[in-house]
Amino acid sequence: MAEIQPFKGLRYNTKKIRLEDIITEPYDRITPVMQEDYYQRSPYNVVRIILGKEDEPGHPEKDKYQRAKIYLDEWERKGIFIREGKKALYLYEQEFEVKGEVKKRLGLIARVKLEEFSSKRVLPHEKTFPKHKEDRLRLLKATKNNTEQIFLLYTDDDKRVQRAIAKALRKAELGAEVRDEDKFLHRLRVIKDKKDIQNIQKAMSDKILIIADGHHRYETSLNYQREMIAETKKVKGDEPFQYVMMTLFDIKDPGLVILPTYRLVKNLEKLTEANFKKLYVQNFEISEVPWVGLPDQTTLDGVLNRVNKERHTFAAYLGQVKKFFIFHLKDEGILDKEIKEEKPQVWKRLDVAILHSLLIDKLQALTNQPFLLENNVSYIRNLEEGLELVRKGEFQVIFLLKPASLQEIREIVESGELMPHKSTDFFPKLKSGLVMNPLDD
Repeated sequence: MAEIQPFKGLRYNTKKIRLEDIITEPYDRITPVMQEDYYQRSPYNVVRIILGKEDEPGHPEKDKYQRAKIYLDEWERKGIFIREGKKALYLYEQEFEVKGEVKKRLGLIARVKLEEFSSKRVLPHEKTFPKHKEDRLRLLKATKNNTEQIFLLYTDDDKRVQRAIAKALRKAELGAEVRDEDKFLHRLRVIKDKKDIQNIQKAMSDKILIIADGHHRYETSLNYQREMIAETKKVKGDEPFQYVMMTLFDIKDPGLVILPTYRLVKNLEKLTEANFKKLYVQNFEISEVPWVGLPDQTTLDGVLNRVNKERHTFAAYLGQVKKFFIFHLKDEGILDKEIKEEKPQVWKRLDVAILHSLLIDKLQALTNQPFLLENNVSYIRNLEEGLELVRKGEFQVIFLLKPASLQEIREIVESGELMPHKSTDFFPKLKSGLVMNPLDD
């Protein structure tokens, strides 16, 4: 079901630049401060392509998308970029540390045939925001290039893909090796042997793919494909725009790590400790933990331990009273009564679904205006930064929850459902700048 193809990747010429100066986080993780830092690292940093500034003084092109195209063409002419001489697949190895433990994982980078979600061959796992897709489509149309990776999962219970990749790895060429600012190792290997490529293609041919990270980029490529088909007089089916660059990981790879995304809430005009607890006392057992803030790491670790170890348990920190409130769901039977949406049981038992349905949505009672996610709720991955925003008064509450599991993602997708926005945070991200997929070849 998954049709993968090799391609002539566009890569930085390591004889002319240092990879540590040009790789970045994915575009949607780059803050304005990070963007400026990347700009300063090198005039060839990939940020100028994936997330250029709105205006670059001194550059004649004011449209950042067209400017990205100019950079791509100019850097290839100057030999900063080199294009693979023959079609290849790529292996992307990452070695990193999380919570004091060193982990490794191995992904396969390939062109993969675009499939509508209705085909059930490529499946999303969470909802997306429209504004990001518009931005990515403008970049794709200007550059005609997949400039960043899409992170997908597949199941390999019979280990056929694992064996094919292991065999190819023995002959693969080293294409890139670099440590990022966190000292995590990123290594790119190039598979050019035709037999090895065919073996991997055959092993992958029956796979259903689950999008782990990069939903906006995949949906953008679908939109681009539709536009190109409408413009093309005679479609053969194997045009480059019919494919998109992906990095594919075995869902059982021990190096797959999911971190939680915390919820910050503001504009609760009627928030008091009493009103807050009153919203939840019917459905949750509530306990309190005083916390004046860092560096009291022991208290924070205790709260996190309960959230992560106890089933359907959440925490909320209220800055105005300097307390954590820990909520433990009394009974799963509550979920069928409280969650009115017609969803399968596996969806209703997701912690992120419970958090929104039984905790966050209830906050409407504490506002004078309609409670809207886009106005009242923000998302953050760094807990310490989130807690500091609450302590400073920029937000009133931060909710803590455990991350979704890979098994939950698989069950949700196979049930035909989507997880709520910002349900997963795969760690670490796939670095941008290691290889690109030109759609003119």
